[in-house]
Amino acid sequence: MDRYVIGIDTGGTFTDGVLLHYESRKVISAAKSLTTREDLKIGVIKVLKKLNIKEEYSIKLVGISSTLATNSVAEGKARKVGLLLIGYDQDLVEQYGLTEKLSTENISYFKGGHNAQGNEAAPLDEENIKKWIQEKESEFDAVAVSSYFSPLNPEHEERAFEIIKEETDLPVVMASQLSTKLNSIKRAATAAINASLVAVMQDFIQAVQNSLQELGIEAPLMIVRGDGTMMPYTEAVQKPVETVLSGPAASAIGGRFLARDGSALVIDMGSTTTDMALVKDSRVVVSEEGAKVGNTETAVEAAKIRTISVGCDSRISYNKKKDILIGPDRVRPLSQIAYHHKNVASEIQSLKNTTQIRKNLFDIEYWYLHKPLDEHTLESLNEKQRKAVELIAEPHRLSDLLSEVGVFHPSHLHLDGLIQEGKIECAALTPSDLLHVEGGMNMWDADTAFTATDYYCQVYGVNRKEFIEIVFDKIVDIIVEEILIFLACQNLDYSRMPDRIDGEWGKWMLQEILHSDNNYLSIDAGSRFPVIGTGAPARHFLKRAARTVHAKFILPEFSEVANAVGAVSGSVSEVREAIVFVRENEIQYSYVVKFGDRSKSFEQYREACDYAENIARKLAKEAAVKSGATDPYVDVERKTEGSLTRFIARAVGNPKLSEVQNVED
Repeated sequence: MDRYVIGIDTGGTFTDGVLLHYESRKVISAAKSLTTREDLKIGVIKVLKKLNIKEEYSIKLVGISSTLATNSVAEGKARKVGLLLIGYDQDLVEQYGLTEKLSTENISYFKGGHNAQGNEAAPLDEENIKKWIQEKESEFDAVAVSSYFSPLNPEHEERAFEIIKEETDLPVVMASQLSTKLNSIKRAATAAINASLVAVMQDFIQAVQNSLQELGIEAPLMIVRGDGTMMPYTEAVQKPVETVLSGPAASAIGGRFLARDGSALVIDMGSTTTDMALVKDSRVVVSEEGAKVGNTETAVEAAKIRTISVGCDSRISYNKKKDILIGPDRVRPLSQIAYHHKNVASEIQSLKNTTQIRKNLFDIEYWYLHKPLDEHTLESLNEKQRKAVELIAEPHRLSDLLSEVGVFHPSHLHLDGLIQEGKIECAALTPSDLLHVEGGMNMWDADTAFTATDYYCQVYGVNRKEFIEIVFDKIVDIIVEEILIFLACQNLDYSRMPDRIDGEWGKWMLQEILHSDNNYLSIDAGSRFPVIGTGAPARHFLKRAARTVHAKFILPEFSEVANAVGAVSGSVSEVREAIVFVRENEIQYSYVVKFGDRSKSFEQYREACDYAENIARKLAKEAAVKSGATDPYVDVERKTEGSLTRFIARAVGNPKLSEVQNVED
């Protein structure tokens, strides 16, 4: 009986799905549906139904990638967390402004913790921890605990966990279970973010399981990590922070899989952003510094991703010098909003016959209320803001809105906060509209796209063909600049990557690479990696970008759903570490091997290292098999950090498929 697997990606705009034949690795069907953020289950079910999964198909695995974790933090949907810090120096943390890096305002400090040798620095303040949870329980939805030097000795974290669980049913997260890195601030921030996402991930997993159950699909459910590998959904519920950058990582894995190329620069261009990742020897290159969630740095290993706010739904605007700008804000395409709201289409079409001398781009921008405002928000609005909110219950032309409210510019309404929160949506001219005009897209109202583009051209002062060329050239130029920065900085820390190529000579060299208009000197920049394009807009922009950096361009079939392919074509991977460090006191000097929640002492350093390497290898392989890997291969890396030696074992294997047999089997 043929075996099939399903991959699903829930992105910010679209939910994608693929049905893959496991033995031949061929995509049987692919589908897209708008992501239903208010209830993700609706979008997932729509995609699954569009895949046309026949009764005789034996589904053996379902893989999911999602931007849920990142979006939940960015959109303020993560739960409130109480962060308990044991042995941290409060004065030092506050003096250096480190509280801003901890991702929560509910921070409490307690005596305890350990030193660099794993010895107790001070007794744990158990009484006050118990008192704290009794008094503060109602103020948050989850608890995170981080103790100083807990990677070397987690006893105080474990005891605090026990005390808290005796008093409450709230989720409790221990930092040492998420990271063994000695950066105490990153470790605490990771625990806090993880705690804030546990309930969110539980809801998401439940929605996916309900969707599969509704369609009679019984198969193991795996979730994509931020490094592109897969883990069981049970682990994702416990460690949701590990799914940060899951979507971009899945796109990189999916692009490699579809292109059958083990090493490449994979560029995923979507509606909102363009993401770049490097794949070497079939594995996504990861950032050792850890992933960023919003503005918070974590200790989570994730793909080294370069993200730029340029996509097909980026706002097209221009500055005082009449330079075209793309993004960074995302808006709805006018062709899309007109497709769903006929009044918008008719209003924009009426602009063909307008006799007004002074044309205004606010005539082709629409605002509408995307999410209902809660009572507290409504009470905080002034009279003009409330009137504006009432008027945009349905899409409302911005020029009319300003006139009816009695202000001259959108900035006078001071509604930017509600727009950033996604409660108010804006629709304006985007690259998607221009692709409808050029014939590259045919999803929505092309007539509206034509009329709006022509109106914009009248305001900007160029003809339609020239305008589209300027906009598309600008998008390609931005992508090329980002490719140059990303590849040139591969050997640097991620934090040292510049935002732009700057300086007089840097800008001149970039200009020559892009347009080569010097009569005496030519400058070329060549990528040593082919470029794989993924995402629906890839075919329109990435081929030109690849040509500029002299790279082979690969646009595989089904590239527009590469993220969903990556959700089910990755490997299962588990990492386990063993740390060797010195423990010294008045009567004893020994080498301690710390692994998991256990430790073992040795008199000789070499003996300790041999044991550490073997136990890390053993634990990684056992964990991978438990997570659903078949015949995992284990690789061990040795790192020295001062007096500490770290053995990092990574076990990798293909996912084990379901052994459940269909009735027809």
